[in-house]
Amino acid sequence: MSYYRNYRRRHYYRRYRRPFNPRNFLIGLAALFILGIIINNPKAFLFIFYILLAIGAYFIIKKIWRKTKPTEFQVENREVADINSEKHGCKCYMEGLSEGEQEVAHLLSRELSYKDYFLFNNLILPSENNASTQIDHLVVSKFGIFVIESKDYQGWIFGDKDQASWTQSLPGGKNKFQFQNPIHQNYAHIMALKALLPFVGDNFNSIVVFSNKSEFKTTILENVVNLDGLIGYIKKHTQERLADNDLQLAIGRLSFLCQTVDISAAEHVANLHVNHK
Repeated sequence: MSYYRNYRRRHYYRRYRRPFNPRNFLIGLAALFILGIIINNPKAFLFIFYILLAIGAYFIIKKIWRKTKPTEFQVENREVADINSEKHGCKCYMEGLSEGEQEVAHLLSRELSYKDYFLFNNLILPSENNASTQIDHLVVSKFGIFVIESKDYQGWIFGDKDQASWTQSLPGGKNKFQFQNPIHQNYAHIMALKALLPFVGDNFNSIVVFSNKSEFKTTILENVVNLDGLIGYIKKHTQERLADNDLQLAIGRLSFLCQTVDISAAEHVANLHVNHK
């Protein structure tokens, strides 16, 4: 990173590290109210009040605008992720991802070295039981193959590895929704991958990743993580599990299927409905 970019980063933090604080604004209004009582001049009091109110509104609008506008570093990180996506070989598989899945995909491509990891996203593969199976993210490496089921949920999550369904409770506890156990979903994905890649053996790692907006409220499972813990969970696997020939063969077969399997997202959803009747 150049000296100029480092200077801009330091300058950015010096300038913006103290954002507008509404508490200070309320303290200012209280002080103004006391001052108005002391000077006992309604016109002067109102004049100062409106000026302070305008200043406060300016900072509030500026803060909201800054949240909606990507910062320089967000743009820079996204550009780095796009470059790494091309190196990882996964760029042609980014279409069809939800916003939460895109966040996971960019995190993987940004934080995992393209020299050691090869990424696939939104894979729809044929399956004997379900006719097709859809895998959110797949990380292929000499340390094993990581099969990732992504859930962009918020609120509290309740579930156990043996339960058929898990529960999402939104803030306030009034709205609760059930969804299929994602560990069971990932088991079906791994079974389809084992049929496709028999030479990999049992060197598959199942991971369920929830957004940082959610909180797991029951017993924490090792392979169920929030987005912040995803990279750490992958990188803690440091033992080489796949020989180079098997690794290249796995990447080749998956790449070939991604280009040749003619199952659309709509057809996959239709398959799910048929098989769950």
